[in-house]
Amino acid sequence: MISKTTKTLLIATGIFVLTVFLGGCAAIEKKAKTEQPPKETTLLPRAFEGAPPFIPHEVEADTECLDCHRLGDNDAAITPHPERVNCLQCHITQDMSIKPFVENTF
Repeated sequence: MISKTTKTLLIATGIFVLTVFLGGCAAIEKKAKTEQPPKETTLLPRAFEGAPPFIPHEVEADTECLDCHRLGDNDAAITPHPERVNCLQCHITQDMSIKPFVENTF
C-alpha cells in the first residue's frame, strides 16, 4: 500500500510535469505563429512631428485592428491606446506612389 505522503508527492510531480509540458506546447505554438519572415516595407516619414504613424500594411474596411495590435500578435506593434477603437480616424495606409504637392515645412 502506498503511504499518503508518497501519494501526495506522486500527484504533485504529475501536476508539475503536466504544467511544464503544456507550457512548452504553448511556447512552441506562439513561436510557430510569429516565425514568419518580416515584410519588406519602407516606412514614410510622419507628416509632422507628433503626427500618427502611417499603417505599413494593407487594411480591409472590416478589419479589427485591435485583434492583433492589442497584445502584439504576429509581431504587430502594441497600441499605446487600446481604448480608441476607430484606428482609421487618425492612421492612414501609406501609398508609396503618391508624392506631395509641395514639401512640408510644418
